[in-house]
Amino acid sequence: MAEKQRYTVSLPDHVTAEIERHALTLGATPTEYATSVLRWWYGQGCPPVTPDEEQLRRGRGVTAYNLQPEKSYYLVGDDVVQGLMLQLNVPNLFAGMAEFDEAHTFVAFDNHPTHWIVLHRWKGLPAAKDNGLFFEALPKSSTPRAKLFDRLKVEAKKMGATEKFAFSQFPARTPQPVAPAGTTARSS
Repeated sequence: MAEKQRYTVSLPDHVTAEIERHALTLGATPTEYATSVLRWWYGQGCPPVTPDEEQLRRGRGVTAYNLQPEKSYYLVGDDVVQGLMLQLNVPNLFAGMAEFDEAHTFVAFDNHPTHWIVLHRWKGLPAAKDNGLFFEALPKSSTPRAKLFDRLKVEAKKMGATEKFAFSQFPARTPQPVAPAGTTARSS
């Protein structure tokens, strides 16, 4: 039999207290009870656990030009992030990474109407799940440009960048409408 995957999770005290209380009632350990909760979730058809996940599953995923102005977004998954890049008319900025075994690169955009957008790409990290695309959108209303700029400069320096960091610009084209998942966009 294949070895079972193990996960380590951190939970707030009030959640662990409830897990321990319910586990005690059943004569189980907290780990056994938490495993039962996860099995129940799986038995329910793996329902979405956050509003963002529910929107993504319904095909009404995050639309790059319709982000909630006060909300931060941190999205992973190559399909999701590539979809957002298409919405923003951003070409494949990371094509050059194919020649490297290990790499981390990012591009930051400042001409989105409501958010600072940072696209990351990791390759060659030990855990396969840590590799791939990452979309970060921080609201301009609560994230000062100077603070984000300083953070990105430090990150670029850690990566060994030799050129001065600068924000990029989205291509000046009208964004295309996004078809819901499972449908095909057609032009007439």
